[in-house]
Amino acid sequence: MSQPETAADFRRGILLPCALLLGAMFNLTLVVAGLKELVLDELGGTIRDASLFFSIETTAYILFAPLWGLVSDRLGRRKVLVVTGFALSALIYGCYQLVDSVPLLLALRFVQGACSVMGWSLVMALVLDHPGAARSGRYMGVMGAALIFGVGLGAPAGGYLTSALGARAPLAAAAVLFALLAGLALLLREPASLRQGLAVGRIFAALRASPRLLLPMLCHFVDRLAVGLFVVIFPLHLDSLGAGAAVRGRYLSYFLLPFALLQLATGRLAERTGPYPPLILGSLAYGLVLAAVGVADLHLLGPVMVALGVFAAVMFPPAMLLTARLAAPSTRGSAIGGFNLAGSLGFAVGPLLGAWAYAAYGFGFAFALCGAFEVALALGAAGWWLWRRPA
Repeated sequence: MSQPETAADFRRGILLPCALLLGAMFNLTLVVAGLKELVLDELGGTIRDASLFFSIETTAYILFAPLWGLVSDRLGRRKVLVVTGFALSALIYGCYQLVDSVPLLLALRFVQGACSVMGWSLVMALVLDHPGAARSGRYMGVMGAALIFGVGLGAPAGGYLTSALGARAPLAAAAVLFALLAGLALLLREPASLRQGLAVGRIFAALRASPRLLLPMLCHFVDRLAVGLFVVIFPLHLDSLGAGAAVRGRYLSYFLLPFALLQLATGRLAERTGPYPPLILGSLAYGLVLAAVGVADLHLLGPVMVALGVFAAVMFPPAMLLTARLAAPSTRGSAIGGFNLAGSLGFAVGPLLGAWAYAAYGFGFAFALCGAFEVALALGAAGWWLWRRPA
């Protein structure tokens, strides 16, 4: 019989990793606001170079997230890799201060992406490793809220630092913060069940024995594809409706606030119903509302964006909970690596799909196409769930 979870277990097993995730996501978006001043003004680069600054990091995530997960399962250790990833990220962000050319900047960005994902992806694995199965849904909700708040807070903070102290100030701040995260990561606790480690062949065999892991990975791919498309198309759509910068920020807040604030509630819901019903119904509703974004005027768009945030919140904790339940404890690093690979790949494809769809048939088609992917995924997942009759 398992021992009841203590407050200290919860702080070190859930709150500390989620605080690390919030800090890591904050750091990764901290540099967004000053990118034009750094790449174009200081280094003489182009808009294409500025876009490569993001796509190269995403490429590193795609390549290295599954690799670090596999390494952590093979070693039976995650904490040492988390500390190493955050410490190396701090070092590389410090090196950005010395960069004097775009090629060097982009090369460092690739290495930094590989190091950063070593830290935050394996912190996510440690949350999945936490033994409190009865509360695992709400733990996924706390993790989701940490990720979203970190992403949402980093960009405005970076804008303030850039305007006050210059284009490289956010990079210097990120270096300090990653060093702090590396220090805090020394306090992480990893379960004794990891200590054995597994041979690489046994890890792959265990993953092949859990084909249902493909469902949460596919869900995460489509969800991040929608985000990537949204990042490119939504500001252009608002501009076509006559919305200025302040209005654009307000409409984004309509989406982000319910998305972040409802994570814990939807995690608790997934505990009660199991992860499949909220994942399927949330994806179906999210797809329908996403299609409505492209045809709503400014008066209707506010409620539509709130609904979009609500249904987005319904999907993430169940997808993570499903990953945690379907992966064997000894292969959760590899499972979360595959989950993050799928998300990064979707985020990379989304802007390309959005740009093509908009150029071909306009805003309405772009949002409708992405919504159709979500609806098709929900219907396919529902059929698969009913057919497989998962426990």
